[in-house]
Amino acid sequence: MQLTDEIKASLKREYILCSNAITFYKKVIKEFEQKYHLTTQTFLKRFEAGKMGDEADYFDWHAFATLLYHWRKTQSAIRSTVP
Repeated sequence: MQLTDEIKASLKREYILCSNAITFYKKVIKEFEQKYHLTTQTFLKRFEAGKMGDEADYFDWHAFATLLYHWRKTQSAIRSTVP
């Protein structure tokens, strides 16, 4: 499939949107890591095992980590599509 210039331009805009979202979520996640002295990887293992409690921050942290994962996946897909 050949991409038209309009599609390429749209995908490039989406790529920038992804980059901005990734920057935002990385910043927020870093703040949680500093606040709770845990890496996100350690937090996710404990949270998903039910060992972290029910604080609202924990649910936000989990959601932000999930969103970051999906934004990165989307950005990667766009990167592999647009030359």
